[in-house]
Formats: sequence, C-alpha cells, structure tokens
Amino acid sequence: MTSSKDIRGELTGGGFFYKIELFKIGAARRIRKSSEMRYIMAFCQNCGQQLPENANACPGCGTFVNAQAAPQQNQQNSQQNYQQNQPGYQQPQPGFQQNQPGYQQPLNPTVMPDQDVQSNRGIAWLSYVGLLFLIPMFARKQSPYCQHHVKQGATLCAVSLTYEITKAIFLAIINLIFPGETYFFFYTTYRTHSTVYNIFNWLFIAGSIFLAVLAVIGIVNAATGKKNELPLIGKIPWIAKLLDRFYAKP
Repeated sequence: MTSSKDIRGELTGGGFFYKIELFKIGAARRIRKSSEMRYIMAFCQNCGQQLPENANACPGCGTFVNAQAAPQQNQQNSQQNYQQNQPGYQQPQPGFQQNQPGYQQPLNPTVMPDQDVQSNRGIAWLSYVGLLFLIPMFARKQSPYCQHHVKQGATLCAVSLTYEITKAIFLAIINLIFPGETYFFFYTTYRTHSTVYNIFNWLFIAGSIFLAVLAVIGIVNAATGKKNELPLIGKIPWIAKLLDRFYAKP
C-alpha cells in the first residue's frame, strides 16, 4: 500500500501524479485561451457589436470578418450608394405595379399610348392614301408620330407610282412584241391582247393588290397608335432621308 509520504513524493518529485497534474493545468490553460479567442472573435473589432454565428460582416457597421469577401461587397455598396446619391433616384419596389388592382402587362411594346399618338393618330392614317400624305406632312410637322407615318406613306406612294409607270411601259412593249388579233364586226373594230400580254397583265394586277394591302396595313397601324414599318418597303431609305431634310428645317 502506498503511504501518504510516497504520494507527496510523487507530487513534488516529478513522479507519475506530478505529471498528471501538470497535464491538467496545461489543458485548462489551453481551453481558457481558446475560449477567450472565440469570445474575442464573436465581437466586431470596429464597433464592438456582437456578431452572429458564421457571420461574414458586422450587422451594425458593415465591417467584414472575412477579408476575402470585402472587395466584392464594397463594390456593390459603392454602386448602391452612387445610385442613391443621384438626383431623382427612387428606391425600386419589387412587384409594386404587378400587385396593383387592375394592372395588366402590356401586350404589344410597339403601341405608344402617349399624348402625341392620341392627338395625331386621327390624321396620321392619311399618310397611306396616295398624295394625301402631304396633309399630315405640313399640318403636323412637329409630331414624331406623324413624321414616322408620313415617311412610310410617302415611300409607299413613291413605290406605287414607280410601279404603275413601269407596268405601263412594260405592257406596251409586250403588246408591240406580241400583238393581239383584230376583229371587224358590223363596221366595228375589236382588238384582243395576246396570251403573253394577259399573263404579265395578271402578274401586275397581283402586284397592285399587294400595294393596296400595304396601304391598309399602314392605315390600321396609324389609326391604332402603332409605330410599325411596312413590310418589304418600310426600310427603303431614300424618301425618308429627303423628308428628314424637310423636317430639319425650322
């Protein structure tokens, strides 16, 4: 049996129990130091506010705990501050319009329900009725809506006029090359066209119908507040450039 004298010798003389006591003291110091470090890291180093667990930034002053996340967040904050400092800046409100009673998403982005359209669509449709495009051209010279449809209508008028002249010249040449037959009946002369002439004549009639359909499309667009270009011919620039010079004059 170990006596009390032997135990005191073990505690003071470097024995087994003495080493155990040293180990306990060292472990306690390490645990206390680790707890102190966690206690220090749990508070913001800038303002002293307590940080939530696994927080990357202080909720009070915005100081970052993780330095790697700071540049990206600083850039976002600087952009947000720049927008807020601009004159007339309004904080966006997500879903504000969509949640309003009776709100409807616009179906056609080309519809322009502004004052210019409402005031001038009653005259803008005249742009697609032959030479009547001159009426909105002079009467609504300052209206961007009328300017658009006048350019489209003038282009359609120029294309139609060129088409009819070409049609007349071409059919006259076809009639000379392929003359028809002439009949006399009761002192009256009757003349018929050749088959080739009739074929080209029907083709030209189809073209005239197409131009008439374009005019109807333009009238509907102008009367309903749409600022669309005519199919195929709407992008022809010559007439539009001439009208730009006209509208540029005071």
